[in-house]
Amino acid sequence: MKICIIAPAVIPILIHGQKYGGIETVVSIASEELVKRGYDVYLFASGDSETSAYLVATTPKSLGQGVSFEQEKSCNLKAYEMAVTERPDVIWDHTLAIHAQKMRKDNSRFLFKADIVLQKKELVDTGDIPIVHTLHGPAKDHLPKLIQDLAKIGNYFVSISKDQARSYLKYINIRQHLGTVYNAIDLDFYSVNGNKKSSYLIWVGRFCMEKGPHIALAVAHKVKMPIVFIGKMSETHEIAYFEKFIKPYLKSQDKFLGVVGADKKTKLLREAKATMMTNIWAEPFGLVVAESMASGTPVVGPALGSLTELIDHSGVLISVDDLDLDENDTKVTSSQLKYIDRTVSKMNEIDKIPRTVPRKRAEYLFSSQHNADGYEEAFLKAMYLKKENGKVLF
Repeated sequence: MKICIIAPAVIPILIHGQKYGGIETVVSIASEELVKRGYDVYLFASGDSETSAYLVATTPKSLGQGVSFEQEKSCNLKAYEMAVTERPDVIWDHTLAIHAQKMRKDNSRFLFKADIVLQKKELVDTGDIPIVHTLHGPAKDHLPKLIQDLAKIGNYFVSISKDQARSYLKYINIRQHLGTVYNAIDLDFYSVNGNKKSSYLIWVGRFCMEKGPHIALAVAHKVKMPIVFIGKMSETHEIAYFEKFIKPYLKSQDKFLGVVGADKKTKLLREAKATMMTNIWAEPFGLVVAESMASGTPVVGPALGSLTELIDHSGVLISVDDLDLDENDTKVTSSQLKYIDRTVSKMNEIDKIPRTVPRKRAEYLFSSQHNADGYEEAFLKAMYLKKENGKVLF
């Protein structure tokens, strides 16, 4: 099987040492495993990427975060045009065909919120090559309509959690949903410290309202524990959020480390008492969940989105169904205050969870082998369905 993988050009794909980039991590682990299985894998990404696949550079160096939308589109157009000339069995796209997207307005304030539409006339004609998209984002804002439009032209989709799949099946034909495949991590890169007596909490992610690091900060202060923040703060809305909701409330015992190397992040996860996944939105997956569980560190988060199915009894889930949580909030609301208090009341449950429990669940759900099995099946389905339906739309 010949597979062309189209990745974003903003951050390089690295085999080891990926400081930041959930999609990039997913692409790297999957492509390495597919190469090991003997497939002919072409990776379309920035020229400073590292891969065992055939690297086809869409730009000499990664564009960097905060780059213009038009620059991303240009690299993606180049990727699609070159991928088609390779005549692969399948094109696996992680950008939702950004080359044919148009950003009409960016309404971001404390989270990314843009008005984006698909311009079908700008799509590269891929002929009889099936296009498979991984649904990395939640079914909200511009994404449902974008997915619906890609579905109408006969593209296929893989969800990253069952909860996410249920949200998107309203917008695509069920035959175009090739299944749910959980993201993978390099399990060998993580280890458990069974004898640890941890003295701090940790939060990892993007600084924005939907990820709720201010919730984690408030909980840490209420339970009188220091907290370590690792995260991305490079875009305008992320900086604005940090300046308003985090920076004024940091205490001397708290640490803000920004983006750190993979080795340091892994050590900090392994030594933490718990990873605070204090989202306000329904997370479609959450790679931090997998990384924390592989480190034997329980995750504390809301019973929302994918977290319930991923964490199950290996962490602490907070009931929030009756709270009016909204990632579009621009202040700390009464619902958020209740969320903070409920989380505080459950923090004593962390000590009841043996470190081997989250680790074993991570081994079961997030291995590269399990991930590649799922995509092998998805690609074969897409090839069959494309041949069966030709260019006839569903």
